[in-house]
Amino acid sequence: MSDYHLAELRVASDPADPNHSLPPPLPPAARVLDVGCGAGQTLIAAYPDRMSFGVDINFGALRLGQSLTSHVRFVHSDGTALPFMAGQFDMVVARVSLPYMNILACLSEMRRVLKPNGSVWLALHPLAIPLRQARRAGYKGKIWFLYVLLNGLCLHFFQRQFGLLGKYESFQTERGIRRALERSGFGEVAVSRTRQFIVTARAVVSAVPAGSAASRPATPIRPVPGRSSSGS
Repeated sequence: MSDYHLAELRVASDPADPNHSLPPPLPPAARVLDVGCGAGQTLIAAYPDRMSFGVDINFGALRLGQSLTSHVRFVHSDGTALPFMAGQFDMVVARVSLPYMNILACLSEMRRVLKPNGSVWLALHPLAIPLRQARRAGYKGKIWFLYVLLNGLCLHFFQRQFGLLGKYESFQTERGIRRALERSGFGEVAVSRTRQFIVTARAVVSAVPAGSAASRPATPIRPVPGRSSSGS
């Protein structure tokens, strides 16, 4: 697993790599949160000039990240229950992590922790990516692909998702993610399909995402073993 994250860091640090993609530059005072941060490779490459925040459910990846940088505050957390007060961040990023989450619940949490007019930057999975993986996989992988396919279609047509074996995975479409963002309180949705499937959007000031409590207090933070964390 560490080899994967180190390879991703090399990609994030190399603009010439065909898989390279980073969120846009921000003013030095802007606060950034990476949901599904892994070892913090996106934050390390994009925002080395500030203390950023990263959440992930993988303790091993977070511990690796702590050995790579002192400029990321790593927190063990699920993307659907972010342990931060509302209105804390100027930007929330998620590089190819959202396809493995409950997207609607995660977008609602992203909207909650963003400041007014804050933005999201999302790198997503079109159908071609799980299809390519399924072609190389055995029969179990092909069965899993059928779940991914159905889940993506449910998001596209019905704005619904369902988990399987305690996990979520889906592919995304432009129409499906646009509707999900608007439903979660975002506007100014922009989609780029040049090198990768990148979506940006801005938090609508007057909107409160359905099913979220915009002012609820932060839940207790679960620090990464070996280092205490704080996120408020």
